Amino acid sequence: MDQNAASIRRFAGLSLVTGLCVAAAAAVLALVTGSFDETDTRVILTSIGFAIASATASSGAAARLRPSAEMHLLGTATLVASIAAFVLLLAGLWTNMDDWGSEGLWRTFGCVSILAIVGSHACLMLGALRRGDAPVVRLLTLSAIGFAAFDGLAVVLPLAGVVDDIDEPWPRIFGAVLVLLVLASVLPPIMRRMQPAARPAAAASGNGAGADEFLASAVIQIADKIDALNSDPGNRSPEIQRELNRLRNLAQSFEN
Repeated sequence: MDQNAASIRRFAGLSLVTGLCVAAAAAVLALVTGSFDETDTRVILTSIGFAIASATASSGAAARLRPSAEMHLLGTATLVASIAAFVLLLAGLWTNMDDWGSEGLWRTFGCVSILAIVGSHACLMLGALRRGDAPVVRLLTLSAIGFAAFDGLAVVLPLAGVVDDIDEPWPRIFGAVLVLLVLASVLPPIMRRMQPAARPAAAASGNGAGADEFLASAVIQIADKIDALNSDPGNRSPEIQRELNRLRNLAQSFEN
C-alpha cells in the first residue's frame, strides 16, 4: 500500500510539473514570436487543466488504497469526477476550433470540476488523520470538509441553473465560509506537529507497565555492557560515560 501511494504521489508530482512546464513553454513561445492566438490559449488551458486534473485524481486514487469502504467510495467518486472534468475541458476547447463550446458544456464542466476539487480536498483531509490526533484536530478536519461542501454547493447550484437570483447576503456568507475553510484546512497539520509524541504501543496496552519495565531493564543491561567496554582508564571517554548516565536515567524513569 505504501509503495502504491508513493507511486501515485510521484505520478501526481510529475503530471503537475509537466502540465505547468508545457503551459509555460507555450506562453513563452507565443510571447517571443508575437503570435499569441487562440490555439496557444487552448494549449495553455489544456496543460493547466491536465495538471489540476492529475492532482485531484491522484488524491482520489490514494484514497482508494485505504481500507475504509467510505474512503474507497470517496476516492472513486473523486477520480471519476477528475477524469470527467478533463474530458469536458478537452471537448470545450478542441471539438470546434471556430467556437469555444456551448454554455451548457461549460456549465457542466464547472459543476464537475467543483465536485472533483471538493472531493480531492476531502480525500486529503481525511487521509491525513492519524489515530493519535487530538479531538480538536478531528473537529477541524470535519469542519473543513463541511465548509468545502457548503462553498462547493454554493457554486454548483448557480452553475447548474438551480438558483437564478443570488441575494445580497450570500456572497458575503460565501466569502466568510471560504475564510473558515482555509483556516480549518491549515490548522490541523500545524496542531498535529504541536502534539506531544505518542508513547510506544506497548505502553498503551494492558501490559504497558510490564513492557516498560522489561524495556528499561534491557536498556540498562546494554548500558552496563558499553560501560564495561569503556572501562580502560587510559582510553575512557567522558562523553560516552555522560551519554550512558543519561541512558540509565531515562530507563529508570520508565521503571518508576
